[in-house]
Amino acid sequence: MVAQKMLEGNVLWSYEHELTDKKNVSWTKKIAGLFSFLKPLHNHEGDILLASNGLFIEGDEQLELPLSNIEEVYMGFDDVFPASSARNFGLFWQPIRIKSTISRSESQTVYLVINHTGIFSDNQTWFNTLINLLR
Repeated sequence: MVAQKMLEGNVLWSYEHELTDKKNVSWTKKIAGLFSFLKPLHNHEGDILLASNGLFIEGDEQLELPLSNIEEVYMGFDDVFPASSARNFGLFWQPIRIKSTISRSESQTVYLVINHTGIFSDNQTWFNTLINLLR
């Protein structure tokens, strides 16, 4: 079966370990998203495609998340990506957190902000579509 393209856009994203590494996340990076002319907290940028078989990111780094490997999808803030790092404390958007398996004993977590305009994002649409695909 050929994969069907569902959604596509641009994405700002980070691995969880990048956001928790104190050397990697400076104070200025944590508050950058509080200002409308700056992008929210992220380490990578690129284009994202949601297909019927997975999520695919191309940009400064490539990432493929097959739907069969996704363990958890959550939209909202947490200790790693706090509301205090977003403009208006996340009133207009919240990050998508995806936990997926890499191997039997290893998993990875990524945080996504999709089609961010400075105030809004398309995360709610992407979250709803992804949840429907995983059912």
